[in-house]
Amino acid sequence: MHRTMYKLIKRGKLFCLFTYFFVSFAWAAQTSDVQDLFTQADAVRSSNPAQFIFLIEELETHRANLSSKQTFNLDYLTGYSLSFKGKFQKALEIYKKLVTSEANETLKLKASLSIVNTYAISKNWPDGLHYLSNALNKLPLVIDDKLQQRAYAVAAIFYNQLGQFELGLGYARRLAKLSLVGRNFCFAKQLGLESQFELGLLEENDPQILEGIEACQQSNEVVMESAIYSYLAKLHLKNSNPQKAILALEENLQAIEESRYAPIIALYYSLLAESYFQIQSSVIAEDYAHRTIQQTRNIANSKPQVSSYKVLYQIAESRGDHKLALEYHKKFAEADRAYLDNIKTKHLAFQLAEHQTTEHKSRIELLDKQNNLLTIEQKLSAIKAENNRLFIAMLIAIITLLVFWAYKSWMTQKRLKQLAEYDALTGILNRGHFTQVAQSALKYCANTDMYLSCILFDLDKFKNINDSYGHACGDWVLKRVAEVCQAQGRKNDIFARLGGEEFCVVLPSCDLLTATKLAEEYRKVIERIDSADSGFDFTISASFGVTDTLRSGHALEKLIADADEAMYESKHNGRNRITVYSVPDKDADSDENTAANSDGAQADLPLFTGS
Repeated sequence: MHRTMYKLIKRGKLFCLFTYFFVSFAWAAQTSDVQDLFTQADAVRSSNPAQFIFLIEELETHRANLSSKQTFNLDYLTGYSLSFKGKFQKALEIYKKLVTSEANETLKLKASLSIVNTYAISKNWPDGLHYLSNALNKLPLVIDDKLQQRAYAVAAIFYNQLGQFELGLGYARRLAKLSLVGRNFCFAKQLGLESQFELGLLEENDPQILEGIEACQQSNEVVMESAIYSYLAKLHLKNSNPQKAILALEENLQAIEESRYAPIIALYYSLLAESYFQIQSSVIAEDYAHRTIQQTRNIANSKPQVSSYKVLYQIAESRGDHKLALEYHKKFAEADRAYLDNIKTKHLAFQLAEHQTTEHKSRIELLDKQNNLLTIEQKLSAIKAENNRLFIAMLIAIITLLVFWAYKSWMTQKRLKQLAEYDALTGILNRGHFTQVAQSALKYCANTDMYLSCILFDLDKFKNINDSYGHACGDWVLKRVAEVCQAQGRKNDIFARLGGEEFCVVLPSCDLLTATKLAEEYRKVIERIDSADSGFDFTISASFGVTDTLRSGHALEKLIADADEAMYESKHNGRNRITVYSVPDKDADSDENTAANSDGAQADLPLFTGS
């Protein structure tokens, strides 16, 4: 700089000298401003998310003029902002690039800890444990008290999320023993309270709760403070105090919504949904439950999602909307199963990590002993290697045999189940399995006051087809009829071949009119079957009988018998038509009862109905 200034003075170019000073001053000012932006962003990244995102956007405008160190730092802060917005996959990509980059060890360790946090949120426990172990091993290489505090905090967070609350409490207490102020003091309080809550060591009047809230308020840590309020709300709900839970949650609801942190927002909404449902405010509870589901769309296997589907199911059930209740109950069951599977995955991941750690320590001990007995080890190593090869070969052979046996067993069971439950020719339910499934459907519909209808149909003049064209052609007809009808029906319909050319369809949650229309669709698709593929030219049709539980009751034998009676009425009236079962009644003259009876030409449906 001084050499350049001397040259300019020597040449008498005062204007150039002035320009040089101005540019140098502007560059220094800009550098100072950029560094201030970095300092501010790092200070407010969790306490003021909106300001943090604004600062990151401002820094992005200076990216082209940043040093390599500043560029790496901006990448890290960008990843942090993406995590806050719930875009965890994009954040992971940035963090992993930093870990393998030329950034300094401190920033790499920060990125590793952020990866651990992200994996905790996305439930990737094996990879999270791997990065956490590496980060804790590298911690002694970094001389930074604040980073050590953060590492303990991340370890406590991860182990709490993994369900290993004893370990989480241990790291929280390590963190608390350090000289903490501000944000880290809040972290230590919140993590300790979380571990104690999950271990059943926390009561709603515990003074630690108030201490934790005050610590987080002093450092303006909205997310941590909100988490503590959620533990308090859960304790109120546990003690049947939903009103107190609502007060605790709503006191901090606006602040956590402004943070845009999806996991804690979803937790708040789910707790509010459960609380309002307990005080019978179904409309508000339903609204919060739907908000929870919206918040958890990018968060797999979450407890708030399970809780919200349960609330929605209970609300629909209380309103008598059984169809909607059934849909929500299915979603609740699926979410609950996935959540429980996730808990099992956590335990498995932790046990695997423990096993690997134990194995690693055992190998180190073995190497120490082998170093003391080097000569003997050289002789034994060859024997050991050979034994290992034999053991591995034997193990592979055993595993292969076990896998082959398990596969054969599975195939046999699958085949036996197929033979036991399905018709060998058509692939639809056989009579025995149909009876079991249909009776279960009838029982459910009776208990939930739902409609159930039954369609019975028989192929017209099927014996003539067998006699004229052979049994192979008859089998072709049966399979083709099953295919077109199965494609026409609903997913939850119970479709079976009862024997010979007779088929039956039980339709849960289906009234008589809808069943009659569906029977007409069956009749049409059967009538439209092209027999040319069989090698012969003939027509195919069927006669149908339809009834429902309002006419025939909830006994399967009676339901089929009445449908059979209606079907034979169709046969008697000319075949290729539909008849609705008519209940015999001595007052039938006073009722306007008719039966559906249609053919392909006229499609008229006179109804035979009972009182």
